[in-house]
Amino acid sequence: MARRQRQTGALALLVTWHAGTSGAAVPSLDPETYLEPQDGEYWGGSASSTRPFAEERLKSAELDRAGFDKRIMDGQVFVVEDAGKDWPMDGWDCEYFRNDPVFGKAEMNQQYAAGGGAPFVGFKSDWMDSKTASGAKDKDAPQVAPFYWGIKDVQYPDAQRSKTWKKAMLKKVQEHIRLPRYMDTANKRNFETTPEFWFAAGGAGAKAHMDTHVQATMSVQLSGTKRWRLSVMDERSAPFLAMIYKDGDVYERSEAWQPQFNLTLKPGEALFFPPGFIHETLNLGEADSCSASVTFQFTEPMAVGMYRRFLPRVRRTADIHEAWPLLKQWATLKSKADKKGMAYADAKSKALGESGAGAAFRKRDKDGDGFLSNEELTAAFGQDAKNMLGFHDLDEDGRVAREEFAEVFALWAGTVKAAYDDTPPKHRQLQLKDMEADFNIEDVAPKLQRQLMEASFKLEKSRQHAGGASSTDSEL
Repeated sequence: MARRQRQTGALALLVTWHAGTSGAAVPSLDPETYLEPQDGEYWGGSASSTRPFAEERLKSAELDRAGFDKRIMDGQVFVVEDAGKDWPMDGWDCEYFRNDPVFGKAEMNQQYAAGGGAPFVGFKSDWMDSKTASGAKDKDAPQVAPFYWGIKDVQYPDAQRSKTWKKAMLKKVQEHIRLPRYMDTANKRNFETTPEFWFAAGGAGAKAHMDTHVQATMSVQLSGTKRWRLSVMDERSAPFLAMIYKDGDVYERSEAWQPQFNLTLKPGEALFFPPGFIHETLNLGEADSCSASVTFQFTEPMAVGMYRRFLPRVRRTADIHEAWPLLKQWATLKSKADKKGMAYADAKSKALGESGAGAAFRKRDKDGDGFLSNEELTAAFGQDAKNMLGFHDLDEDGRVAREEFAEVFALWAGTVKAAYDDTPPKHRQLQLKDMEADFNIEDVAPKLQRQLMEASFKLEKSRQHAGGASSTDSEL
């Protein structure tokens, strides 16, 4: 007999279990009944945990590749306390950048200011005397904007950057990067291409916001003491095609922002956190102190476990729309599928059948045993095999049963269909066009973005009143 329960640990979801043809118990992931993990249970350690949760703190010696990859794939927040010990960038404080013969010629500019970005100023200038207001409408938020040096952008001709930024500067940064031993060596290239440096006087920092990138982040504190406040994007009961986590947006909701994590980073410590997280920083030092840090994004592995478990909110939140094409690739094993999605029952039948998604599974199942092994996935998808496995392997036994694939594919297809159907007909093309060719949903005109946002909040509010899924957001 089927039974419904909330399972703790790796799956942490409300499901109906049934026996698959492989003999294993496989959860039903019908979007109509699926519940995402509870915040306290997933990030706080137990359902009774209250915000802010205690972050996991480790030493490098406590981490190996498997343990690190598991944390990243599950979307966990953790600090490695000695990540910067004996690091090549040890000693790169604010004075170093001011006096270095290579970096000292560069300029940086303030970000997260009340009126947007500010003009570029040199490292050798009196930039710490600049107290540009952030405009953050939260007494606990940083009230002064930080400075940003996005040297990674010298790689991109169309990026906004200062003429003082030179490839020789990026080369020097690259020469001082050392990948932690517990990380996949493929991430070395990620570190070399994504470095960005942040500088802040006492009381300055970045307003709460959510980035659109889809990879996990590592931030190493080079000097000073920085406070981080973080929270995952909220649960959604309506699809949003407008950005709702822009700089400082969470401060302007009717309910005060309650971060899931409130942690402090000291020099040499590194914070790891997943995509889809709203985050804010603040230099806790005195007014004349200077905080310096460097941040990287990396792709190996991706947070596929988190993406799957929280798929309903991910697929309904435009701020992380860059993940939507990836979800399709993982869910379908890079096969063709209707962008409008399909009903859960139909999608599951298709995945267990002989065509479409079912044919994609059978094509990769070379020995015909009803499972996709790591070897079979690697032969088909190369480096992306780890992500494919993590996205579909519900019982985490190191292989993907046909029934597991069918359930995850059907969860994705059913969620996409619900998001498409809930979108006003005149705007459904935005769901289909996103990330295709030169179209980007972030480029939608501000007036239309406002209309889309209002329509989504209205639908969500009506569902909450009717007893549907809850969200901590309310209309701006």
